[in-house]
Amino acid sequence: MLSERSQLILTLLLERKTIELDDIAKLLGVSPRTVRNSFFEIDEFLQSNNLNGLEKQVQVTYSLGDSRNLIEKALSNGDFSNDKEDFWQEPTFRLQFIYNKIFWEERRITIEYIMDYLLVSRSTVSNDLKELRKIAKRKNISIHFEKERGFYLVGTEENKRELYFIFIEKAMHSNEYLKDLEVSDRSFINYWIKKVEEELMIQMTDNSFQKFETIITVIIKRIKSKRYVTEKYQSNVGYSVNETEIVGNNCRLLEKYFNISIIPSEISFISNQLYQRQFIKNEVIYQGFKVNLDILANNVIKEISKELKIDLTKDKELYENLALHFQTTITKDTDISDLINEEMYKKIRNMYPAVYSAVKKVMNHVFNQQHVSVSNDKEYSFVTLHLISSMEKMKNIYTRNLNVFLVCHMGVGTSQFLKNKLEQYFNFSMEVVTKDYLQKYQYDADMIISTIPLENIDAPFVEVSAFLSELDINKIQLVEKKVLDEKMVQEKYTEGSYEPMLKELLTENTIETQVNVNDWKEAIIYGGKILEKEGAVDRTYTNSMIESVEKFGPYIVIAPHIALAHASSKDGVHKIGMSLITLGEGINFGNKKNDPVYAVICLAAIDHNSHLKALSELVEALKEDRFNRLLFSSDKEGIMQYINKNNV
Repeated sequence: MLSERSQLILTLLLERKTIELDDIAKLLGVSPRTVRNSFFEIDEFLQSNNLNGLEKQVQVTYSLGDSRNLIEKALSNGDFSNDKEDFWQEPTFRLQFIYNKIFWEERRITIEYIMDYLLVSRSTVSNDLKELRKIAKRKNISIHFEKERGFYLVGTEENKRELYFIFIEKAMHSNEYLKDLEVSDRSFINYWIKKVEEELMIQMTDNSFQKFETIITVIIKRIKSKRYVTEKYQSNVGYSVNETEIVGNNCRLLEKYFNISIIPSEISFISNQLYQRQFIKNEVIYQGFKVNLDILANNVIKEISKELKIDLTKDKELYENLALHFQTTITKDTDISDLINEEMYKKIRNMYPAVYSAVKKVMNHVFNQQHVSVSNDKEYSFVTLHLISSMEKMKNIYTRNLNVFLVCHMGVGTSQFLKNKLEQYFNFSMEVVTKDYLQKYQYDADMIISTIPLENIDAPFVEVSAFLSELDINKIQLVEKKVLDEKMVQEKYTEGSYEPMLKELLTENTIETQVNVNDWKEAIIYGGKILEKEGAVDRTYTNSMIESVEKFGPYIVIAPHIALAHASSKDGVHKIGMSLITLGEGINFGNKKNDPVYAVICLAAIDHNSHLKALSELVEALKEDRFNRLLFSSDKEGIMQYINKNNV
């Protein structure tokens, strides 16, 4: 019968394949002798299931002798001990256990209770409480004791929950409270989260979805026990008012189903927890409605392209992935270690030093400009991975487009044999040609592979045997890499895509004040017509801006009383353009907090980046009270003077 500690060690063996006795002892906070006893237990378990025992090596290192599938099958069929003495005796899990008990306060918690439950000594519990108090203090929580009440927490409910979520996120059994739910309750929470995802046009990773299920379950249970976050709770997380409204409207369903009351501060707390998850999709970000994220992701890609001398600005998927990741970076003190462990972090840094250095330099510069801090060096590794992926994708495209001539001195059959053999190792296209043909058209080739010596050849050339040895393959790979590197540098980022300043886009012809319209559609049509008149767009684009608002809702209202309308650059855009209209009377876009809108900006972009300088200047101007006063007073001359004078 395997104890819980032994199950844990065997699971680690399955993951790592080889582990050292001392490492496990340190990890679990037990003596080497205790670990050795667990290894004996695992040995007996494996042999009782007709599997090979552990393989002990010279350095007191243990590894498995059978296949992973066989051992996992034996584990799933095993008869295991339920003794409390095991799993929760490890230091990390004891801290989680103690905080869990004090957090829920379902009974009087004392040192004696913890000793009896975990079968540990008084000194062990005292040391654990000392460590737990240190951890809690970082969240402004203190742990008190009263004779009648036992141990209890002092601090805001939001801080208590935040620490609880940190503990359960690291616990192996973090979905413990889901198991206590009725099947119908769990199904409803699952349905509720999917409904919120659909309305917000987001999709969480599977892991984040499961964690959020647990979080919602905990929040409901806390509300039922009359433990609420403070009424003044406000998060600095970067989600919009519209997103909070969607969460709030859906909270009405939770209220009815669970017979609870969810106050506004709880809605903010739920929204905060939602946007701390990891996403694989966020349509609002993809469409550029998160202007600050748009600027951040694009500036990082643009500056890294300059550093590496490779143009990555055309990779839309890279932009989307970075914008999605930066939302998480901005919205929480990210525990990036969930995504990248220490070993992987070092490996990425060592394998791609040039890219890693460029990422670190650029992110520090760009993030500082946007007043955002990077709290963890592992962020650079995560972004490095995205860039390497983009560069590999770029290389694959170049590889497929390589024009390779194949010269073979033997017959058609041998030439075809060699070509087929090469296609097993390489993705570039090949054309079998004669030596005479090559003399005329060698400059059309990116690379030449030949079974005979060639003279007076300027293109990259590799001589191989007709039967293609391993050495030949290595030679071709080296030349291919050199050709691809040169091509990527030739396509390097240049200043060729001109980025106009705000004063070049918002001019006498593109600013109109005191415009009278009846609704938001008319406002966008009016701003769109200014762009049409300037030749920046056609009517298709104006219609697309309206459709975009109908689809995505009032995300267009980016600040109090200010709307920024735009659509896809594919929908009838001829050049970069921007128009600004101020309204005689405010109109509503459906954003309760930021309506009515008094200024509507229409933006037409031709790509991901050429509009960024002007957009960044606009965002900075909108932070200034003086510029806003000019906007809302419809002072056209003052607006133009501000833009031209300040070079915002």
